[in-house]
Amino acid sequence: MTGSAHSPISIVDLHSHLVPGVDDGTRTVAESIEALAGLYQEGVGTLVTTPHLLLPHLATDDAVTRELERHRRAFDALAAECASRDDLPTLALGQEIWAPDAAAIRRAVLRPDVGLAGGRFLLVEFGFELQGNHNDVVREVQDSGRHIVIAHPERYHYLPGHNPLDVMRAWQELGALLQVNVGSLTGHYRRSSPGSETLVWQMVELGLVDLLATDHHGPRREGVSPREAVDTLIARGELALAERAMAEIPGMIARNEVVGSRLPR
Repeated sequence: MTGSAHSPISIVDLHSHLVPGVDDGTRTVAESIEALAGLYQEGVGTLVTTPHLLLPHLATDDAVTRELERHRRAFDALAAECASRDDLPTLALGQEIWAPDAAAIRRAVLRPDVGLAGGRFLLVEFGFELQGNHNDVVREVQDSGRHIVIAHPERYHYLPGHNPLDVMRAWQELGALLQVNVGSLTGHYRRSSPGSETLVWQMVELGLVDLLATDHHGPRREGVSPREAVDTLIARGELALAERAMAEIPGMIARNEVVGSRLPR
């Protein structure tokens, strides 16, 4: 796919919750397919869906294995239903890993069954109420030979005295990539994450946005529009950012290619 009639770019989406029945995203295969068809119509050609892997709630390595196997079974059933369709994105499986500290991410970082599209990149969230700067998590991933993508940093609640932009820049300098939710560009999270819209445009201005993704949860939460994000960026003179953060860099990650954390801007 080289982009649809509805988008000037072919979007690669690396963050969504469209594996049915495994987390707070879609509940049924039908819900998942409806969401996937809508995303395809908006220009999403490739999608790595990322059910929650909540490490603090999984007490043992066996529990982590069982959870990953549960994700895989549900994903495979969805993929089988999608196989004969030509109006859906190409699908792959990953995880959104909740790891608030180095000890948590250490339990997943060397597992071959963890990673975006089975590759070297890990999508990690720290929890919305940050407990510090979480540099230890970034270092643990990078030192292991894997690469970290930090989910929706514009939505976190940072500790008093911690400038969010400085914290984010430090993460990038350690090698992390920062993934922003497309809905933040248009104020979708004003109620749940006050200040996220202002913060995301500050990130754009300072060159801190590496990736944009939908974080689509299906009908259980109001959907967000990747096409609307593209249009909003174009209206602000940021087509190059849309191409880089919604197609080029996520495409490289989906193909498990090396991505520099400080790409030319």
